[in-house]
Amino acid sequence: MKVIIIANIAEAFENSINKISSNKKKLLYTQVEHSLCERALLLERDDKVIITPFFINQKLFDHNKNVLGYKNIKNLFPQHIDISLSDAIKQDKKLLNELYIIIKENPQIEISPYAITEKFISLIDLFKSQGLNFIIRERPLNNEDWLVSYLDSKVGSRTEINKIIRADIFTPESIICTDKKHAMNIALWFYKNDKSCVIKSNFGESGWGLIFVYKNQFNNIQECIFYIMKKFGETQIWDKDLILVEEYINSKNNTKIISPSSELFISDKEVLVTYVCNQILSLEGTFQGIAVGRVFSQATLRKIKKISLQIGSKFKKLGYRGIFDIDFVLSNKDDPYVIETNMRKTGGTHVYDVLKFLLGNNWENKIYAFSNDNFKYGNRILNAEEILYKLQNILYPMYGEAQGVIISIINKWEPKLGFIIIGKSKDKAFVIYNKMLDIFNLQNN
Repeated sequence: MKVIIIANIAEAFENSINKISSNKKKLLYTQVEHSLCERALLLERDDKVIITPFFINQKLFDHNKNVLGYKNIKNLFPQHIDISLSDAIKQDKKLLNELYIIIKENPQIEISPYAITEKFISLIDLFKSQGLNFIIRERPLNNEDWLVSYLDSKVGSRTEINKIIRADIFTPESIICTDKKHAMNIALWFYKNDKSCVIKSNFGESGWGLIFVYKNQFNNIQECIFYIMKKFGETQIWDKDLILVEEYINSKNNTKIISPSSELFISDKEVLVTYVCNQILSLEGTFQGIAVGRVFSQATLRKIKKISLQIGSKFKKLGYRGIFDIDFVLSNKDDPYVIETNMRKTGGTHVYDVLKFLLGNNWENKIYAFSNDNFKYGNRILNAEEILYKLQNILYPMYGEAQGVIISIINKWEPKLGFIIIGKSKDKAFVIYNKMLDIFNLQNN
């Protein structure tokens, strides 16, 4: 074994989840994050142990292992789970002992979490106390772990990026607010100045903690106030934390947000841009998936990569190490505006890893692919066998070629699944997608 992957996705957002007063809603948000763990099967390459909050569906596990060509993978999970996977591992003696054996039998094995958290560090400290020999490539220099949450916050990342004095780095006009009342006043200031704005919780994620306030949305200021107050009342994520209010950046034709994202890896030696994608977002700004391949013009790609390397160099000097991404919005003048950074693996990491594993280093010039982590296929939950049977004619490798559907997630709580669709071109990828819609009778919905 070369790597132990710890899919501590919900744990990365534990502080925000714990703000929720309703136990029912807290459980729902936890399930949403835990449901993403099955995509961890597609991370890294072969020779891996994947630790997830619960077992990856066996049918999906076996199917992906065989189709993708993995020879040596193992899925472990704790007997009991709440929010924190690291805590659950520590409390499961049988699982701990199995991990001790794996690490002892594979000296210098890498341990790779979804995110560096305080509880993950506590787990690592436990491994160290046992004299185990392993490596972590994704921890800040000199164990300055505060950098992770600081740069992962909306305020922290914006503060550091604004320190980079470069004429070609654009960020939206923004104001840091101390509470909801302050944020309301700033949002109304944008409204009075005929500007749309976005209100952001400091530690929001995937559209949670995000309010779009469009200037043409309201007939008067009272309607605007009522709307924002209603949104603030929907979740406790706005309580007891900083809030960022920023100008809304219009993309071309104002039809949808064009939101590129670059993923980087910082080591002691270098800052590397691993890939650039376009994020697929709902109208509410909720993250759905990514599109990769021949997505942007070469001129836009050069701009994004140049800015990304400048920000990566800044973060490297601060001491950050490991994976992170930078989210942009492409303005109507094709200028990439830096929006935020996410200091962890992301909703695109597994897509990149599996495409590189299947297609090699030059994969971006060979295909067009897009993903969705939250695809609703109907009103009734289907088991994995039913889903794989329905999709059998379009599953990867379709007709023996490097295209088709890879199922990444089968949600056990809702009739939803995650997928990656690979096509030789954008048109061919969407032909496959339309076949998928036909299979689930969704074309007219």
